[in-house]
Amino acid sequence: MNKGQRRQFLLASGALLLASAMPVIASMHTSAECSEGGEFIRNAAISRDNGLPKDAFLNHLIADLSMIRTMPEGIRWFARDEADELLLIRHAERVYDHRMSAKHNEEEFLAACGKDIDQNKR
Repeated sequence: MNKGQRRQFLLASGALLLASAMPVIASMHTSAECSEGGEFIRNAAISRDNGLPKDAFLNHLIADLSMIRTMPEGIRWFARDEADELLLIRHAERVYDHRMSAKHNEEEFLAACGKDIDQNKR
């Protein structure tokens, strides 16, 4: 592992530890946003099934989330705050840690995201 890869691994490990230590209370999302997030998680499972290692996927996700943070909050996709990021990271981890079908991973994410939608309707 070269120096750059080691640094990314350490950053990813730190983010994963943080994600597992904090409760996730993500922002309220629309059904369209939840659907897009679910599609992202389904595609993560497809990537897993096609041989992409967990650390490679998570490193890329964390790098993408870091880049997204540089955008104004109003134009960010799904991950508008840290809780949103942790929700995506946790579900991406589950894709690798609890091997299920891509569809099941997506449905699990939609159920978690849908709780926000149901609460928003009340």
